[in-house]
Amino acid sequence: MITVNLIRDSIISVLDQNFPDISIYEEELAEDFEEPCFFVKLLSASQEQLLGQRYQRFHFFDLHYYGGSNGNLHDMAEQLYDKMELISVDGRLVRGTGMRHEIVDGVLHFFVAYNFYVLRRAESDRLMQSMKQEGYVRG
Repeated sequence: MITVNLIRDSIISVLDQNFPDISIYEEELAEDFEEPCFFVKLLSASQEQLLGQRYQRFHFFDLHYYGGSNGNLHDMAEQLYDKMELISVDGRLVRGTGMRHEIVDGVLHFFVAYNFYVLRRAESDRLMQSMKQEGYVRG
């Protein structure tokens, strides 16, 4: 089953493959970080039950990029639109949706959501080991 950590790890893997010279921080940004760098932040995750054992999961990420001038930040955003559209998670491709970006205080914020369906297996009920049944016929 796909988990939040698998999605985050896949995002980090895509960033690392496409931008090998740029540092990537997962949990918290270090105080002594060096630009350029990425910071991968999960904004929120949710799940809705659809029908029976079917669910839909929603994962919203904010990829921060620290990298200089506004021109450089917009160039990076253009690359992220392409690179983050499809990511491989546990051998399956998941499409990024709702992609948008903004620059706040010299930091690129690239927003992307990864949504997918989950089918949970129903737990089987325990069967009785044995049962003794008696019956009588009136007549």
